[in-house]
Amino acid sequence: MGIAATQPLTRNMTKIGSSITQRKVQHAGKQALSKAVVAAENEAVSNLSATAARQRFGQLLSRSGAAGTDGNLSLAERAARRKQMQHERQQANLERIMSLAEEYCSVQLPQQDIEPDWFNQYCELVLDISNASMQQLWAKILAGELAAPGRFALKTLLTLKQMSVREAVALQHAAALSCRLRSEQAARIYFGYSRKPSLWHWLTGRQLALLNLSQFQLSYPQILSLIDIGILHSSEIESGELQNGQRVHWQIQQQVLNGSVKQAGVVLQYYKYTPTGAELLPLIQCQPQQHYISALQKMLAPVVQFEAI
Repeated sequence: MGIAATQPLTRNMTKIGSSITQRKVQHAGKQALSKAVVAAENEAVSNLSATAARQRFGQLLSRSGAAGTDGNLSLAERAARRKQMQHERQQANLERIMSLAEEYCSVQLPQQDIEPDWFNQYCELVLDISNASMQQLWAKILAGELAAPGRFALKTLLTLKQMSVREAVALQHAAALSCRLRSEQAARIYFGYSRKPSLWHWLTGRQLALLNLSQFQLSYPQILSLIDIGILHSSEIESGELQNGQRVHWQIQQQVLNGSVKQAGVVLQYYKYTPTGAELLPLIQCQPQQHYISALQKMLAPVVQFEAI
């Protein structure tokens, strides 16, 4: 091949190489531009987050009565302002709970008045209750005490004061699973049973059946928290042995389960409410968990014959 023939091929290769280089430069430029745009967006989001954080912190400063935007006030003036703001918040909480309690009160109240010391302690305890759900609970306590003076012990008030919103939710979940024997006032949370082996099945040992309460929104950590604040007793409890043919009547909210025991030696397992928990339980509004009721009947079916509802 001559020199004249190779010159066009060389020019073509030069053009191709130049085109590839241009595309690489363009691609690199696009990547750099994309990175710059992403960096700018991230910076904008970061600035927005920083602004939102400063605004939130400024709100906390204002609520605390600290310097904030009023840096011209002296330390003594800021302390006085903080006290005034605190007193106003507490008064607002107290008045809100009193207003709710009036709505819960029955039209007719007994002639007996509530204990003055109890009421004074109550007023002190509700001053810092600002959560709406907890305010309703405290209002129901006052309405209940007005309807039946002496119904709620001071110990119950102190327990409720220590209760967080999360623990109040746990109590509501527990209330939805609470059963009450018709012959007793104390509510219980049944979760299992055991039975002694019969003469013909003595090799099988003690038979046991359990429900996992976490399936019904009551987790074990929630149970522990209710034990810790004195709502539930600290240990699982077993009933006495049920007799063959013994009638049982459970009430779960408005639903009643009636049945008879199929064999002797059956022992029910449950969590029991403390006196404090028993006082608070009627204040909790909840719907019974039908899934739990069905599971409880299914678990007890080998030892209890339930009547059709």
